[in-house]
Amino acid sequence: MSTPASRNGSKRAADTDRIHVAQLLTEAASQGRLQMADYEERLTKAYAAQTVDELERLSADLPDVVTASGRSDGACHPAPSTLLLAIMSGFERRGRWNVPRRVTSFALFGGGVIDLRYADFTSPEVEIHSYSIFGGQTILLPPEINVDVHGVGVMGSFEHIGDVGSPGAPQVTIRGFSLWGSVGIKRKKRKNP
Repeated sequence: MSTPASRNGSKRAADTDRIHVAQLLTEAASQGRLQMADYEERLTKAYAAQTVDELERLSADLPDVVTASGRSDGACHPAPSTLLLAIMSGFERRGRWNVPRRVTSFALFGGGVIDLRYADFTSPEVEIHSYSIFGGQTILLPPEINVDVHGVGVMGSFEHIGDVGSPGAPQVTIRGFSLWGSVGIKRKKRKNP
């Protein structure tokens, strides 16, 4: 399947192209090849890129990097759904990990953390279903991610955030409920490596 060309002759970028370059930039930052400020600036530009040429310019100076032009398949295959459980215990999902299209988390007399700041998105749209009963969960989002929250707290809290991320960045939809518990959703910048 070919990507349509834009007016200036460059191929129009697809969501999978943007996600692929975002993963390359994340890998370069984790190896210390990019300073955190440069990484965040390039990542914002990658999610806003309209053409493949724009994406290639963002990663062209990185050694051993395959760009979005097709020198590799550039494929970003969605991972299967993930279930995170904390029953009288806890769970943590941090660092580099592939975020599937759907994540379900459940905390009963326990707690958990889902940290998306350094994660690789395998899909432009992700659904997180979080349920806390006498427990607590925290979902950490980087500044550029777009988020939509539809959760309910009954004798507990389900935090809603109202700010917007960057155009073209992945969309995360968070649903669920808390009963005598909490689901906290926070934007947090990445730490310098």
